[in-house]
Amino acid sequence: MRAFMAICFLILSSAALAAANDAAAPSQAGTLKLRQLNGISYISGGVGLEEAATMRGMARQFNVRMHFVDSNDNSALSDVTVTLFNARREIVLLVLSEGPYLYLNLPRGAYRAVIRYGGSIVSRSIAVTENSAAVDLLLRFPAMPAGSDNLIARPVQGQPPAKLR
Repeated sequence: MRAFMAICFLILSSAALAAANDAAAPSQAGTLKLRQLNGISYISGGVGLEEAATMRGMARQFNVRMHFVDSNDNSALSDVTVTLFNARREIVLLVLSEGPYLYLNLPRGAYRAVIRYGGSIVSRSIAVTENSAAVDLLLRFPAMPAGSDNLIARPVQGQPPAKLR
């Protein structure tokens, strides 16, 4: 039940997260910005050849590195929602990726990452110890169809949409 509620929260908060990220980080296109939340520093981006090269050059500075790609052709994906839970199952970070790379510096501890793109959701455990090697996650997602509305549940064909009261 907790997992279901967390996934529902994740879905409902995606739009709010996008708006909050836009409001919190007015920057020029192509400019990478290191952000900080709950003791976690992170950076997201990698759109375009130059920015992707810059991100790859910064990778060694972070202990968790995520790379989002299309499972069909390995093309870069952005607008991937990452929710990070600590060992007490509290959300410590909720991020909408601004490109195919998301790099994090996590404090020591055990985490669960729930990663969503379109209608696909994956979950990964992450353990960060004092002397642990960096965690590299290559996450492959199926492409969303053109014109997709990003909904997980679709209306049943042949039935009118439910009316709100």
